[in-house]
Amino acid sequence: MTKHDADNIAIPRQRSQGRPWARSAALASLWLSAGACGGAGTPRPAAPPTPIGGPRSTSGPDYDASNVFRRAGLIARGAPMPFVGTVAFFASDTPDSTHVVVAVSLSNASLTFARESDRFRAGYTITMGLRSGAQQLKQVEAHESVLVASFRETTRIDESILFEEVLTVSPGRYDFTVGVRDDGSAKQSEDAVTLVVPSVAQTGLSTPVSFARAGMRRNLAALPQVIINPTASATFGRDSVVPFMLEAYGASGGQEPVHFEVRTDAGRPIYRDSNTLPVRGQLHVGTVEVPLHRVAIGAMTLSAWRPGRSDTVRAPLFVGFGADLPLASYEEMINYLRWFAPGYRLNALRDTLPEHRPGAWAAFVKDYASMTGGNDALREYFARMLEANNRFREETMPGWQTDRGRVLLGLGRPDQVYEQPSRALSQQGRTQLWEYRNQSVVLTFYDQNGFGRWRLTTVSETDFMNAWRRRVR
Repeated sequence: MTKHDADNIAIPRQRSQGRPWARSAALASLWLSAGACGGAGTPRPAAPPTPIGGPRSTSGPDYDASNVFRRAGLIARGAPMPFVGTVAFFASDTPDSTHVVVAVSLSNASLTFARESDRFRAGYTITMGLRSGAQQLKQVEAHESVLVASFRETTRIDESILFEEVLTVSPGRYDFTVGVRDDGSAKQSEDAVTLVVPSVAQTGLSTPVSFARAGMRRNLAALPQVIINPTASATFGRDSVVPFMLEAYGASGGQEPVHFEVRTDAGRPIYRDSNTLPVRGQLHVGTVEVPLHRVAIGAMTLSAWRPGRSDTVRAPLFVGFGADLPLASYEEMINYLRWFAPGYRLNALRDTLPEHRPGAWAAFVKDYASMTGGNDALREYFARMLEANNRFREETMPGWQTDRGRVLLGLGRPDQVYEQPSRALSQQGRTQLWEYRNQSVVLTFYDQNGFGRWRLTTVSETDFMNAWRRRVR
């Protein structure tokens, strides 16, 4: 595979049948069931030059979006090396084989970059394995590099890197693993799933895929030419529609009708429409578009079928809450906001019907923008949440849920921090004082056991809650 271009999308190349064909991109289907996990064991290449900056975390609060993706049937892992992958199925030119398109995305911020002249470069390794029982059928290892023009690009936390592989295999049930490794550090993650490959020519439709770029192939002898959006995600308030590409097989005539429906993560139908797929050479290929103003916020499922046929193909769909905000389910987002707004405002959001949630969320954001004089209150809140996770995480608790984390979220960054060491030789009994001058409050945290588990004193707990209520009121 060639190196990535400026957009972090690899140029495709072809290998033989059943032999991967790699490029970049990402989205897929719900033919996956979660399996075992662990770290990839392949030895990593020699490390690049001295890395730029210190270590960064890209798994948000516990807004580790991998949980959302895995519930939707995608391949995903969080820290230490977050990635998300998807699988789509397309018909091949032989009835006993199916093209399996595997798309993986990760962020620049999860890689270790080194300066290269006036640019910055990082390397990563993708591994894939396909097994049937004890037999290893496919094994892929691809070493890629990312070259960006500025340090700011190295800190992007969105899915800025796209990688895609095509395997041609017989329909059946397989054990499938995907691993991602940062070549500049020891960070690596792996996910394992059970992959059920259908005979797509018999089901009549390919997997619907959300795409970054799509080339419509004209016959089954060609490999799929779509660059998939792995997370099938869009951003509320910025995007207007999410297009999905579909192929129909065994159709006749100039137009092939297809119906589609969007359901919430709870299975409630919220949008239904139909479209026709035009004939292109020997295939019927086209798109269906999901308008964001007609669907909910959070995780959903798109189903598509042809009239008179019982088979249905499905794909996940995610609508994010806004630029620079974490991708989460609707309920999870409300949970994250517990220290941003008073309970009655969050309860009103929680009780809104799915089809009315976009409007309720827009009104909520507008209200807080007008109160703070700008649109940055939410972004600042989640920036503090990420800071809390990096600084205050404990063994069994994400940083934003610790006492220091919730104070940082609820009151913001303190004007001054004082630490008073213990008088004993051990670390037991240490205290920290956080001063908030505009609230006229000083909060005391103590580390009773010396293990870094800082807790508010009883008096400071009351002072914090009173100050927080004043602030959000």
